[in-house]
Amino acid sequence: MAQRPPRQARRSMAEITSQLTDDEIDEGAAPEQPFAPLAAFDRVEMSLQEKLARTQEQLERAESALEAAKASGAQGTTAARAELDAVLAENERLKAMAASAGSSERLAEFRYIDPSRIEDGLPPDRFDVAYSAEEIAGLAENIRQRGQDLAILVRPKPGSSPGEAYEIAAGKRRLAACRLLGITVLARVRELSDEGMLAARFSENHHREDLSAFERARYFALTMERTGLNGSELATIYGVDKSLISHLLKLTRIPDAVIRSFRNPRSVSFRKARELLDVLLRDPTAEDRIVRALRDLAQRVASGDAAAQEAEEISTALAAARRQAPAPRLGRRAAARPIYLGRRQVATVSQRDGRWQVRFDSLISEELVERLSDRLPSILEDLENELQRTTRVA
Repeated sequence: MAQRPPRQARRSMAEITSQLTDDEIDEGAAPEQPFAPLAAFDRVEMSLQEKLARTQEQLERAESALEAAKASGAQGTTAARAELDAVLAENERLKAMAASAGSSERLAEFRYIDPSRIEDGLPPDRFDVAYSAEEIAGLAENIRQRGQDLAILVRPKPGSSPGEAYEIAAGKRRLAACRLLGITVLARVRELSDEGMLAARFSENHHREDLSAFERARYFALTMERTGLNGSELATIYGVDKSLISHLLKLTRIPDAVIRSFRNPRSVSFRKARELLDVLLRDPTAEDRIVRALRDLAQRVASGDAAAQEAEEISTALAAARRQAPAPRLGRRAAARPIYLGRRQVATVSQRDGRWQVRFDSLISEELVERLSDRLPSILEDLENELQRTTRVA
């Protein structure tokens, strides 16, 4: 039998482990505490297979505890049933995750790891605003309530002993959330080359709608700087056209002072970023005007200025660069309006970025759309004349 750890060590274990099995308690793994099996599993390193096996054992214990409570007429029946439901839900979640892994060989790659053992040595792929306290707290609460269903991707740190240290390739936000919760993080451990690490990080973020052009540009530039690879080599690793990298790298010519002046540079689209770069290349003195304008806007927002809060940063920056007054921000996107032909909806009218769009049902014939297009100018003219007459009468 294992020697029972000293008192201080037992108190430390109590801080991170609520309850293991009776056998583990007898062996000194943890002091006796109220029955709360799932909390313990979130804090102990183990494989996904081990966690599933232990959860199934806890399921049997929870079922027995409920039956015992029913037989004795104990008041703890409700609590025992709630515990059983929790273990059942966790068991089903883990079984689904194990099934999604596919083969037993792949399943063996999944482990629950102490976040303190995981390092990040890759170039940053996102601005700090993506890892704000609010963002991470929201994700942590989601994981606390529903569990972590998507594993992060790590590799053993080169030169380290087995299980000693890892390097993260993908899943930084999930890792940060588990650190905040003080629990182990589900990770897929794979032997990855340096190129494989880069490809995994890029693949995770390339199709994210909220990843900005500035972030993509910075990531490519830092990756080239740290690895010594050129654009063509990166394009091969990432499986993208080298022209994409070339176009994005041009954005790195926008001064850092300008990018840092945006409260949220992630909101700037690639098209607007290129527009800003074009102005700066034509007039290098525009940098100071942009920085001053954005700082002034931030101050007015902080003071509660309603007009400033509605203003778009990129519009303010472009106007300052061109020595123009900022264009008024368009109102919120109008609600989509359906168009009916009889009882059937045949089209939808919507507004996006100040532009009206009409989308026709796929069942509408091309001939009908062409005829409508031909008649649309006269229809618009008639409606405009009607609107003017109405306005004059009013």
